[in-house]
Amino acid sequence: MKILVTGSSSGIGLATCNYFLQKSHEVVGIDINPSKISPALYEERYKHFCADISTPEQLPEIDGVEILVNNAGIQTPEKSIVQADVNVNLLGTMYVTQKYAFQKSIKSVLFNASVSGLTGNEFPSYVASKAGVIGYMKNCAIRLANEYHATCNALCFGGILTELNAPVVENKELWKKIMAVTPLKRWATPQEAAEWIYFMTVTNKFCTGQAITVSGGERDCADLFVWE
Repeated sequence: MKILVTGSSSGIGLATCNYFLQKSHEVVGIDINPSKISPALYEERYKHFCADISTPEQLPEIDGVEILVNNAGIQTPEKSIVQADVNVNLLGTMYVTQKYAFQKSIKSVLFNASVSGLTGNEFPSYVASKAGVIGYMKNCAIRLANEYHATCNALCFGGILTELNAPVVENKELWKKIMAVTPLKRWATPQEAAEWIYFMTVTNKFCTGQAITVSGGERDCADLFVWE
């Protein structure tokens, strides 16, 4: 199948591209940064576009997308309202979905949301953007089911061991606070996130319109939200 992954050059997006390629799918990546996919391994089955998803004019023409993975996102480490997170995480995701999902080849759309979009426990603009993604997913799920019989869901990940989260992971004091409210006592790897994405888009044929929490049992951190 033909898979489109946004935010494909690092973290969950990069792991997802590699996982689908290993499963012999054709993958197209969009990221503001250059590709990190090995051309020696996947030259014929991976194509990369450098683009900012928050600028719809930059989005390339890509035909026949069967699975869309809306992964691209940012997190602005400020405790005040900032527009950047909303522009990329919500508006950019809407631009991508409207351009590539609503066509006859589509079989599944997956949104990388966040457990923060459900609990409210994060930087204000990040929470708002991810909560918006969850609401938009539910709207898309209705339209995609009615028009194309395609599935559409969101994965609300808790902590993932990516470069973005290094300030917390590498701080022993902050890490201890997080593990105190995480029953499994660890965070997921990008590979594990990619496996969930594969399951929800390729294996799953009937679950749709759902925001599924994948967080190691992390309880609502409330006022325990930590960052450097």
